[in-house]
Amino acid sequence: MSKSNSIWKQADSFLAMTRKILVNGVTAIVLIAITFSFIGGIFASFGESEEVTAENKVLWFKPIGVVVDTEVVGSNNVSIEGLLNGGSNAEQYELQDLLDVLNAAATDDDLSAVYVNVSQLGMYWASAFKIAEAVKNVKDSGKRVIAYAEGYGNNAYLISSQANEVLVNEYGGVEAFGFSRKREYYVDLYENIKLNYNVFTAGDFKSGPEPYTRDSMSENDKIAWNAFAEPMWEKMTSMMESGRKLPKGTIQNYGDNAHVLFTENPETAEVALNLGLVDKVVTREEIRNYMFEQFPNEEDDMYAFPDSISIYDYLDTIEADASESSNKIAVVNIEGAIMTGEAAYGIAGSDTIVKNIQSATKDEDIKAMVLRVNSPGGDVWASELITNALKEFKDSGRPVVTSMGDVAASGGVWVTTNSDEIWAEENTLTGSIGVYGIIPTMDGLYDWAGISVDGVSSTKAGEWDEREAMPDYVKNIIQSNIDNIYKKFVTKVAENRDMAYVDVLPIAGGRIWSGVKALELGLVDKMGDLEDALSSAADMADIEDYSVKTYRKELDPLDAFLQEVLENIDYQVKVDPSIKILLDKTSKYSKIISLEDESIMAYCFECDAIENL
Repeated sequence: MSKSNSIWKQADSFLAMTRKILVNGVTAIVLIAITFSFIGGIFASFGESEEVTAENKVLWFKPIGVVVDTEVVGSNNVSIEGLLNGGSNAEQYELQDLLDVLNAAATDDDLSAVYVNVSQLGMYWASAFKIAEAVKNVKDSGKRVIAYAEGYGNNAYLISSQANEVLVNEYGGVEAFGFSRKREYYVDLYENIKLNYNVFTAGDFKSGPEPYTRDSMSENDKIAWNAFAEPMWEKMTSMMESGRKLPKGTIQNYGDNAHVLFTENPETAEVALNLGLVDKVVTREEIRNYMFEQFPNEEDDMYAFPDSISIYDYLDTIEADASESSNKIAVVNIEGAIMTGEAAYGIAGSDTIVKNIQSATKDEDIKAMVLRVNSPGGDVWASELITNALKEFKDSGRPVVTSMGDVAASGGVWVTTNSDEIWAEENTLTGSIGVYGIIPTMDGLYDWAGISVDGVSSTKAGEWDEREAMPDYVKNIIQSNIDNIYKKFVTKVAENRDMAYVDVLPIAGGRIWSGVKALELGLVDKMGDLEDALSSAADMADIEDYSVKTYRKELDPLDAFLQEVLENIDYQVKVDPSIKILLDKTSKYSKIISLEDESIMAYCFECDAIENL
């Protein structure tokens, strides 16, 4: 028996040793690869770089990713869905960088032309209009602009329609079909799986929780959405038709009759060509040959594209304003869904934002602050933390001016309520002043499974838990809390807007508004962009010269290291496409509605109608 034990001990020892060697060996190889990649990147950054010029080149304006106000980087940007897609998150392009590039190109005699392909660029409408106007400016300046895509959606076609020439791949087409907002309604599903959702709302138009309580879109939701979308669509089609010199109503007629047109002619690219929506239908090889004919490359290689310069290489050639002033205006960005914790891509982390505001408060050179909001809202508590930090800055006697970007709704309005002045853009999506909470209970599932829950509690307040049906007295407490927070929200808006509480109620209720309508209703003060807000902040601070200090998330050494690794290591994880679809659909909402976190939310689900990549 002891001999047998000895044999098994030796075998176990051998296997343990083998396992250690394999694990440690693989770990060492990975660490060496990462280290050399990181060191290589560092040395490369110090190496001599060839001077990049724009002379006789085509500006290759082909951003692939998403448009943001301020890029957010860091180790907490890494997500499961990002890893499964073979990278971290989508490339972030700061809107002002894109506009600076196009505005400089309009007056740059060195450039031969501008090539535009924005079909893989995700953005909200306000950003799309700004980029479209910048492309139009390039064309109007006399610079040739050629647009190409393998398929155009609303925003991509809006921008591309401002070019001199619009080309589409033979297997593509134009799908500028307006704003369609469809949602999934789960009430029957939850009934089937015995999961009970208890929903508490304040605001007749607060449609966020409707998928948990209904099986169809409510009339109020339809009214609010159409009131926002119809004027936006009219403006968009007008700009498309003007850019393409098409009769008014062409785009609307195209969308209404596409089912007939595509049945008669399944070649959707040809349909677009016949209607004048595009100028040429090409293959990838034909667009390359066409570009070579127009702009031969230096090597005279007919199988290569023209000599070009990329967006960020071109941005480096633009002379920056080196002027510095002891007077500074702080710009603090609120980008993404407002949640507690650190900022990450798509998440306006209150910890990061509060730190930035506090840093500006301590800096005596900061004479004013511009709060740049590009957020659909989120957690009420996180929004209040930001608002409190802003109050401390304002109490120091310095002005706070808000600049609303693409979207500033719900909690994105909450954080503006300490502002001395609020600017919005015509196409900003704002409003959605409402509150809700969602609490799931497991009583239906437990009943179905035959599980009973019983016990004792020291107090009445402590006796209920989520495994049991929610009693009326608990529902009354929660609804009272929701109503109280809504009252606080409306009161904050009323005091900031110098309006009576009863006058704010009819324009609150969770309803969304465009920037133009918000100005008419008194929810904002003026129409304009970030530059306008900065100028106004300078006037309020009574300073003539100033420089801008933009506060970003500070990167600790681990963040910097991981960021470098992710940018320099090419990796792929193969996953069933259906799993990717599920991850894409659930990742955003899982951050907002968590079974573990019973947060009270001020989040605008209407704002999620962004044109996806």
